[in-house]
Amino acid sequence: MAACLIGGPLAAIFAVAAIAAGTFAMQVLQVRDDMEAAKAQLKVLAAAAVSMDVPTLEQASDEIIERTQRAQATSNGVLWDLAAEVPRVGSNVLAVRAVTEVVTTITTQSLPPIVDMVSAADTGTTPAGGLGFNVLPFLGAETVLPTVIDSFEEASAIAAGLDRTEVLPAVYEPLDEMVGLIAQATPILKIAQEHLPAILHAAGADGPMLYQLVIQTPAEIRATGGGPAHWLVLKVENGQMDLLSQEDGVELMYSTLPEKGFDTVNGSLIKLPSAVRSLYPSELTNWSSNFTMTPHFPRAVELFQATREWTDQPAFDGVISIDPVVLAHMLEATGPLTLASGEVVDSANAASLLMSEPYERFGTDNAAMDAFFSEVTTVMFDALTGGDWEIGAMWDQLVRSADEGRIFLWFEDDGLQGLAHEYGLDGALREDNAEATQLGIYFNDYSVGKLNFWLDYDQRATCDVEDRTITVTMELHSGITDAIKSEYTLGLRNGFRGIDPRTMMLDVLFFAPPGAEILWTDPERGDWQDSAAWQGNRFRDRAGTDHGNTALSRTVLLEMGETRTISYEVKLPDGALGPLELRHSPGANDTEVTVDAGCSALFASPEGSRNIMLSTFD
Repeated sequence: MAACLIGGPLAAIFAVAAIAAGTFAMQVLQVRDDMEAAKAQLKVLAAAAVSMDVPTLEQASDEIIERTQRAQATSNGVLWDLAAEVPRVGSNVLAVRAVTEVVTTITTQSLPPIVDMVSAADTGTTPAGGLGFNVLPFLGAETVLPTVIDSFEEASAIAAGLDRTEVLPAVYEPLDEMVGLIAQATPILKIAQEHLPAILHAAGADGPMLYQLVIQTPAEIRATGGGPAHWLVLKVENGQMDLLSQEDGVELMYSTLPEKGFDTVNGSLIKLPSAVRSLYPSELTNWSSNFTMTPHFPRAVELFQATREWTDQPAFDGVISIDPVVLAHMLEATGPLTLASGEVVDSANAASLLMSEPYERFGTDNAAMDAFFSEVTTVMFDALTGGDWEIGAMWDQLVRSADEGRIFLWFEDDGLQGLAHEYGLDGALREDNAEATQLGIYFNDYSVGKLNFWLDYDQRATCDVEDRTITVTMELHSGITDAIKSEYTLGLRNGFRGIDPRTMMLDVLFFAPPGAEILWTDPERGDWQDSAAWQGNRFRDRAGTDHGNTALSRTVLLEMGETRTISYEVKLPDGALGPLELRHSPGANDTEVTVDAGCSALFASPEGSRNIMLSTFD
């Protein structure tokens, strides 16, 4: 009888416990489903925002908020309180709560003002033509961005307070992924918040902007990257971009300018001071492929602007310079692309496909080569402007490209140009050592080919603190082989001098900062000294001063398979010196740059600087 009296209550307890466990399990699945559904709707929301599909945007936002709020409410129920007290299970329950709280914090605080902003900007029509984005939704972003940033920071704080003890990877990995995305997005949003008016102005919110997009080719290397044989002319208005034309240097210099009476052999588009003129070969100022022979990017822009004046075309409001390596980096964000032939273009082979391989593949079949380059460029351009990539991943690749010195910006507007300078993207020679102390070794190809695709080099700086000197060294290596036979790649000028067509001929520029003195260079004299009068000062040792920077030039020959070292020593001026900014021509391959820790005693610390090109001490 007693057993019966006891058995009944126990059975009831077990039954209740079983029901509770089953209910809890169902709630866990519901939370999972709600979070997965919210994640799926985020993609719908992003696409709707880009296309200005307000009804879909509002619907997706409502569902995301409803799902995340329900998930949070469920995970804060009584059964979850009980489960939180169970050993091992409890830590995971609390982690799930943290995840739902993080997501709900972001969605409920950020989405409503974003949707309201886009809805208020909706004109009922989709922006016509062109590529880009509609700036109308962003006109009200100045009041919205602080709310979004605050929600991100609050969510990050919640995630940081999570106790991970005994938490399963299935619980914390999605949280880590989310925190990682927040960490990527927050700096971008803060930059956007700080510079929103300038960014909108650059995007044509105040009127159409005319841009030149220069693609420098380091396979034929120049001081700021490569020969700019090709560029795009773009009009940007209200965020919408139209491709007006594609131009190349041969067409410009041989067809158009002579009609204006310009002497492309002996003349000059702009007048330079004699100290500057003596430093560079004469072709700097009379052929667009050589406009980037100076490490001072604004001068290259000045030359391009002069060609616009000569051809009675409107001046550019801005000039953007990139190289094929930047495009390859960006494919890290977009993922691989497929050509009509089935050939895959990815981050590993894009640079080769844009600078080298087609010359060997197509030989002298110019039509086939042009068609291939056109298809690769079009497919990449479509992918980059299509927006089917994570903004954080793309931002990382752009920062990486800028750190490598592969992106330069110039703007006619003083405010925008100040922004380019602030972030180290103006590519300008510094006229003093206050913000930074700038040294650099730069290369200009003299072979007239594409040999430099196989040029590898690293850069290192060492210092003698007592003597106030710094020595900059570069080790060069030519990786070209005799398998390379294309006449487009081999050195055209080499044959006139009895030099092997696979030998690189480099004009090496050694630059010292303002007030400094170059004590010596290695090589002491150039490997080649042309004496013919018609060569001018092209293949002779040269010296000069540019924007207060003393510089010397030496012609260096680098044979196939050869490795050699070049260097120079600089006596630094007295007084305080800004952080060391060690520059070099960005090549077709990665360049490792190191600065000995002992140099830190000579230069101010770069900590806190926003200039992304500043070197760090190892």
